[in-house]
Amino acid sequence: MTLAYIITEGKTDIEILKKLLPPHLIQDIKFVAGEGQYGVRSLATSLLATRSTPVAIVLDAETENENQIYEKSDLVNYLLHRASPGIPYKVILAVPEIEVIFLEDKSLIEKIAKRTFNDLEWKFAKSQPKKFLVEVFGKDTPVFEKIFSNISDDEIKILQQHPLIQDLIRFLSSVALTSTV
Repeated sequence: MTLAYIITEGKTDIEILKKLLPPHLIQDIKFVAGEGQYGVRSLATSLLATRSTPVAIVLDAETENENQIYEKSDLVNYLLHRASPGIPYKVILAVPEIEVIFLEDKSLIEKIAKRTFNDLEWKFAKSQPKKFLVEVFGKDTPVFEKIFSNISDDEIKILQQHPLIQDLIRFLSSVALTSTV
């Protein structure tokens, strides 16, 4: 039985979330790659309208501008609200991109990269996390694979403190709780 769907923009996002979300919470969760922002919205509205199953969507904000983030969130929430016949849903925007999760703790990313980052590099990292991580770790192997192959379970717990992951954990916990009632 599928308790909920998590829809992301792509397969890499799914791999990141599967590694960071607690295993007990995702055993009955179906992950779906929406293939871009429009695909995510379209798929989410279809699933809410036809499957009557809770949906969480994770989208890159692609900006740090608070007004643009609010507008994007408001639009997506409006679309899902119209499609949902009272079924729970959650819209989560990764600001500016999902890879920002790996930058939750500067000392951890410095340890994995085996170097320190100055203030200017760190500012760049926070504003363009995907580009920063590719520059630091290279393009030959996906960045998330390099990071996950070099961290412990305790360090994963540090990454799990990122607000995006915490929002998903709360949503999935509430869905699991209502399905047992």
